[in-house]
Amino acid sequence: MNNQTKSIEKLILSGKKVFTIEDLAVIWEITERKRLINRIKYYLKNKRLISIHKGVYVYDKNYTPEDVAQKLFPMSYISLYTTSQMHGLTFQYYSTIYSISLKSKKYDTGGIIYIYHKVKESIFYNTLGLTNNGRYTFASKERTICDMLYVFPKISFDNLREIDIEKLKEISKIYNNKRLENSVKNIILNINNYARS
Repeated sequence: MNNQTKSIEKLILSGKKVFTIEDLAVIWEITERKRLINRIKYYLKNKRLISIHKGVYVYDKNYTPEDVAQKLFPMSYISLYTTSQMHGLTFQYYSTIYSISLKSKKYDTGGIIYIYHKVKESIFYNTLGLTNNGRYTFASKERTICDMLYVFPKISFDNLREIDIEKLKEISKIYNNKRLENSVKNIILNINNYARS
């Protein structure tokens, strides 16, 4: 097996689909920046790597927009309309990928819009209701509801079945926002009323 095959095999074995320059340095165990850049250029020229955005690469086209979202802006997690749709909280389709981060940003990559909404550090760094599947981090149903109410206060949901009310209450407290906590209380009241009918 030649070095080129070994390097690509390491990417495949990592379980990830999308890579930053920093990811490649770690996986390939290359500390010297110039050597790393030369290897990347070589693989790009030989079509073993594909550049999908400046400093973001894939080895084939088998990746999702969610995989890309966390590599465009690594200090983020997928939430809002994207996870609302993923969890069936809303029935409307959104092609834009929405994330939470420490800075507001917007990218247009490969015909897909990626929007990052800023929240306070105390909210962002609290991992309650977040899951990492090995490729990206995303919000649970309950964290999605709270993120949505924090960023879009007048939002409504189409489906609130199978919500863990205790988790929802617990997560709502990390925002330190009375308006959001009151909105969550109203949602819980509606869930309880629906369950009784």
